[in-house]
Amino acid sequence: MHRRLECIDAGSEYCPCYLAETKNCITCSQLQGKEFCDCNWTGTCILQELTMNRNKVKKQRDYYNGGIEEFDKIGQDSFLLKLKVTKTLARQLKEPGSYVFIRDNNLPQYFDTPMSVMKSDELNGTITIVFKAVGTKTNQLKNIKDNVLIKGPYWNGVLGLSYIKKVKGENCLVLARGISQAPSLLSLEKLVKNNNHVTLILDKGSVGEIFINDYIKSMSIEIFEEDLMSEKGSVLVKHILTNKNISLIFSAGSDLLHMKIIKLIDELDIKPYLAVTNNTEICCGEGICGGCTTRLKNEGRVKPCKTQIDARKIIERRVLID
Repeated sequence: MHRRLECIDAGSEYCPCYLAETKNCITCSQLQGKEFCDCNWTGTCILQELTMNRNKVKKQRDYYNGGIEEFDKIGQDSFLLKLKVTKTLARQLKEPGSYVFIRDNNLPQYFDTPMSVMKSDELNGTITIVFKAVGTKTNQLKNIKDNVLIKGPYWNGVLGLSYIKKVKGENCLVLARGISQAPSLLSLEKLVKNNNHVTLILDKGSVGEIFINDYIKSMSIEIFEEDLMSEKGSVLVKHILTNKNISLIFSAGSDLLHMKIIKLIDELDIKPYLAVTNNTEICCGEGICGGCTTRLKNEGRVKPCKTQIDARKIIERRVLID
């Protein structure tokens, strides 16, 4: 049976990509070596696009030089970085799930580090990211001085994007813990723009700070602050889910937080849409290197750096099996 998977880049200016050229396309069955057409139609035929482009990939993502406009420490080993970019790139990074690769321009390519975009200002041509220094790549970012190399745009930083984009006038619950406060902001902006009634629970996590307060103070949302991994946090989430007829839950945090929310949903026997931050180890962002490859029960091997996957399936696979 053919797996119908949704590629985040399908139909974009970066499609067809190298996966299509090498017969490993995520979406197009014929560009997987099959003899029939059985895709999730996105308004564009990837096979036709590849054929019209003489069976070659379209121009792929470029590196940009980004100037540092702000660089502030905001918590325990955590830093806010505001970068000057082109207005075009800033506009492309306004959607929920947007991320880029960044590195010191004096370091080789394997120091490329995926970073969620917290804020994008297309008028001034800036993007803002927040990172926590925990390993070799992120610790190197602490030492940057004047410029960084930025590669993008990428958009698969959230699983369940279609739910965030389509809910309108509904009750939504957003959970943002630790450094994942950063990727929650673009989703909050989208939900508020679509006239949803948003309840937000903030958790300092290991960062030790709530660093998005200045960005959300003008939003008409209900805000709580609680340790989401504690018993009190569970009681608060249960109370909201029981009393507010929640249509969408967006969990921004670790896979353990995602799994905790899934268990609460099952315990209460409710069926809200579920979107989560994509915590996959992303290396190239193009589905080429295989570093993110995950094997799911029915779908087989998938590439979460580019594939929109049912959040429950991949979280249960990583938490319960791995």
